[in-house]
Amino acid sequence: MKIQKYLKSVRKEKIKRDLARISFFLLMVFTILLLVFILLESLFYFSPFYKKFVLLTIIILSLSAALWLAIGYIIIKQNRNRKYSWNYLAKIIGKIIFPKNQDTALNAYQIESQIKRNQSKDLADNFIEKIAEKINDVSPDEIIDKSSLFNIKLITMIVMLTTILILSISWEQSANAFYRWKNYDEQFLAPKPFRLHSLTRNQHILGGEKTYITIMCEGENPDSVLLRLIPIQMTLNSRDSSIIELKTGLNPDGFYQFELPELFQDYEYSAIVNAKHFYQAWQFVQSATDTIFVTDRPKLNNFEIKIIPPVYSKLPSESLDGSIALVEGLKGSVIKINLESNRFLKTCFIKLNDSVNFFETKENKAFGEFILKKDGKFSVHLVDPRGITNRDPIPYRINILPDNHPVMRVKKPAPVLTLGNNQIIQYELEIEDDYGFNDLQLAYEIRRPDYLGVEPYIAMFIIPDLNKDTTKQIIKAHWNLSDLILMPDDEVYYHFELTDNDKISGPKKTISNTLLAKVPSLSDLYEKLELEEENINEQIGDSIDELMVLKNEIDKMELDVLKTENTLKWEERQRVKEIVNEARNEMMKMKNISNAIENLMKQSEKHELFNSDLIEKFKELSNLLKNIIPQDLLDNLNKTQNSLEKMDLQSLQKALENMSSNISEIESELDRYIDIFKRLQAEQKLTELQNRLEKLIQQKDKLDRDIESFDNTSNEKRIWQEELRGLEELTNINDEIKEASDLIKPFSQKSSKRLDDLKSSVDFNLANKNIENTISSLKDKKIKSARSSSQSSLNNLNNIQRELANIQKEFENETVAEMAEKLEKIMRDVLFLSKEQEKLREETLSLSRNSSMLKAMATKQQIIQDQLNQTIKQMIDLSKETFSVTPQIGKSIGKANNAIEQTKSDITNRDIRNASKNQNQAMEGLNSAALDLFQSVQQMQSSGSASGFEQFLKMMQQMAGQQQGLNQQGMSLNLGQMSSDAQKQILQSMLKGQKNIQKTLQELIKEIQQSGKQQGNGDLNGIASDMQEVISDLSKFRYNRKTKEKQRRILSRMLDSQTSLSQRGFKDERKSYSSDTTATFISPGGLPVDLGQRQNIALDALNRSLNSGYTREYQTMIKRYFNSMTQIEIQNNEKIIP
Repeated sequence: MKIQKYLKSVRKEKIKRDLARISFFLLMVFTILLLVFILLESLFYFSPFYKKFVLLTIIILSLSAALWLAIGYIIIKQNRNRKYSWNYLAKIIGKIIFPKNQDTALNAYQIESQIKRNQSKDLADNFIEKIAEKINDVSPDEIIDKSSLFNIKLITMIVMLTTILILSISWEQSANAFYRWKNYDEQFLAPKPFRLHSLTRNQHILGGEKTYITIMCEGENPDSVLLRLIPIQMTLNSRDSSIIELKTGLNPDGFYQFELPELFQDYEYSAIVNAKHFYQAWQFVQSATDTIFVTDRPKLNNFEIKIIPPVYSKLPSESLDGSIALVEGLKGSVIKINLESNRFLKTCFIKLNDSVNFFETKENKAFGEFILKKDGKFSVHLVDPRGITNRDPIPYRINILPDNHPVMRVKKPAPVLTLGNNQIIQYELEIEDDYGFNDLQLAYEIRRPDYLGVEPYIAMFIIPDLNKDTTKQIIKAHWNLSDLILMPDDEVYYHFELTDNDKISGPKKTISNTLLAKVPSLSDLYEKLELEEENINEQIGDSIDELMVLKNEIDKMELDVLKTENTLKWEERQRVKEIVNEARNEMMKMKNISNAIENLMKQSEKHELFNSDLIEKFKELSNLLKNIIPQDLLDNLNKTQNSLEKMDLQSLQKALENMSSNISEIESELDRYIDIFKRLQAEQKLTELQNRLEKLIQQKDKLDRDIESFDNTSNEKRIWQEELRGLEELTNINDEIKEASDLIKPFSQKSSKRLDDLKSSVDFNLANKNIENTISSLKDKKIKSARSSSQSSLNNLNNIQRELANIQKEFENETVAEMAEKLEKIMRDVLFLSKEQEKLREETLSLSRNSSMLKAMATKQQIIQDQLNQTIKQMIDLSKETFSVTPQIGKSIGKANNAIEQTKSDITNRDIRNASKNQNQAMEGLNSAALDLFQSVQQMQSSGSASGFEQFLKMMQQMAGQQQGLNQQGMSLNLGQMSSDAQKQILQSMLKGQKNIQKTLQELIKEIQQSGKQQGNGDLNGIASDMQEVISDLSKFRYNRKTKEKQRRILSRMLDSQTSLSQRGFKDERKSYSSDTTATFISPGGLPVDLGQRQNIALDALNRSLNSGYTREYQTMIKRYFNSMTQIEIQNNEKIIP
């Protein structure tokens, strides 16, 4: 066991070396820890707790190390530590002693340990012996490496020397630190670098006052000092229970001075300086605690403000608490204040701007009030029995809320408008105010023409529609100016005035912009009307030219599409799109022209420029223009676009063809429109002359009465200036007669010739001359001569009016006769065709299916159709001159023509039964058209071209003009001072005029009764009753306010009756009735009771007619009348009298 014994020696030596190395390592660690803890203690002055913790930790670690060494030694002994195992040691020995064969020692050890099991024991002993000799020559301490032990020794020595050096440098601090570690269970305080002292110490102040605290520092002065104030008592008020901290730096005097906020309770305070760095052993330096004692002031515990607005505002009261420092209210509001203090009060008052108001006090409460008059401030002051006041009373700002001016927006009327004949202004106002209104007024000023030399008339009236209790309102009402007796060229300037209900500062007023209402002259109105009509004519002419160009483009495009085989080029597609857009633009232009016609009608109705018959004709013209665009044009436009998108050339070609047909139809209708419009312009011109002449006669009649009652106080300048104006109007009328003659000439040579004769007639020349003489006599103050020439000129004007009325009547009769003659001719042609068709039907029924005569029947049927086409052409031409060719006539003719076409087909197919049936339908269509033509003729001949009320309407217009002149004459009695003789002369003239009007009224009532039209008699009888009372007053030379009111009521009722008669006249014109005249027609079949007017038959007839190859002109007529078919039938059903 020589090898193992050597191994044990080596293990023992290794253990010694390792224990020595560990000992030096632990010594080094201990030295380092000693240095660290001494240095840390010298800086931080650890508490006993930390020291005990550190020492206990070191002891535990030391015991753990000893235990670790003991357990390691046991493991080594048991050969379980690899580094100390026999095999590991044998390898070390082999490396050192047997470097060439390092496993030699390990092999020897293994053989020795198993020698008993070896078979060659001698050989093994010999090997072991040789190895033992070699290893015994080497000492065990030479086997173990000594370098690691040397290194640890060296490091330990260096650490120890460094520690000794460091501790020597700071020996005093280190010794003290070691002493504190030695006495680890004692508390050692770190030394403070400075001390803080309060120079102000304890203080006594009043609540809310400010004070100062001064701190002095002994030693090194810190950069800043913190002052902490802690309330002695805790309260619910967060302000008085919060800790206050203030910070300040060193002042130039070397002290730390703090300005404290307002204090309201006792505080303890101290100055504190906290350590800035972690290595500073002291955490803070604090001065001794001192106290600030605060004596209470009276203060507001509860403060309530109540604002009571003025009564007119109807606003509720408002309550505010003391936290709101702004008091707002209307001027005149009452401010009530109730407050409660924390102490009993000796007195309480408020400073309101520059005044002082004392409140009533009771214990700790006070209350009072004041009135808001202007902006400013007020503050509440409390005084307790000690005489101490509340500190710094809160200033409450007073803000007077404005009571703004009322707001008024005039929505209607326009700033400038032209009055109509009813002289009514519709107005709409939007008004608004903060708190309500007081009144709404309309102020106006009537300015007469300058040449009259009359001062403007100014007046005002209250609008009763105002609701004073609201703050916002929309007022819609009207102002009737008929009582003001306005004349042409008069101007009414008016505005609205709105005031609010402010009873404190006085009502505030808002005035609208000044508006203007003009009374136009008839010449101005007709001139404007003619300009608009001329513009419409130009637009229509331009549209016809554009439609012709558009139609040519469509036809050309249609041909290009027809030639195209596959697809259109991009340029061609763009052309199609442009064509569609142009067509839509033309549709929009037609709509705009229709709107212009409607505006024209509205203006004419507003100013009553047309008579009822002319208005009705213009309405027919407007309807024609509205329906001028075929219903299928829009569909064709859409189909064109869709076909273009889908590149369906066949559909596109068909749609373009239909569009071309539509454009042709529109062109034809526009041509008809222009022809009719020219005729209406001629009639309109005659109506214009009649109205202007009638207006001139009314004015001349008034001037004649003024001259009759002329005295020295009258204004002769005004009269002759008005005469001069009348002379100018007469000259203008004479010029207009020439224009009227030119317009009528294409329609009536005779009437045109009579107008030319009237223009140069004796009455015209005498009227001019007499008026000139009147003006000259007035200038020379030759009153008698002026009266004579004035009366003569009035007679001349009446003669001119009668002659003009005769010419107008002659023109109407001539036109009616001409139209009736043409209608009768067409009616005879239609009846003849009906009779021929009936004969042909009987002949057809007598034939058999195989008859050779069927070919002859087809030829006769074609002849009848050719004759019918000629009649249709005549009807189309006549439709351009009159509205009597109604859509119903066109529908019946279209039905007949379609049935004839179908009959031809049936005869060709030898279908006798269906041919007879279609021939019967053709007869029905022709008979129906003949009946409608007969009724149109009867209606035209019975009432001319106007309604049955036209004569009554004219009589009422004349009476209203005469009554207006009498009312103006009565107003002259109230202007200025007038002698009794002059007054009697005016009253006699008025009595005479009123009796003449009464006589005319009685004749009108009688004629209405005889005509059987009793509607309106009640209004006329009421006029007659008031008129009789006026005549009674005038007979007694009495003219008072009641008489004036009766005259005004008479005029108002006349105007109302005139409107009523006009409306009833329109109703009668629209009613459909059966003629009482029995007409006998020589025809075998006569007129059947059931004319077969079924809508489905008409639809079939339309479709067959359009597909039968007829000319485009005829197709256009069929489409136009069929589009109105349904509407006409509905209207007829509504108009039939049960």
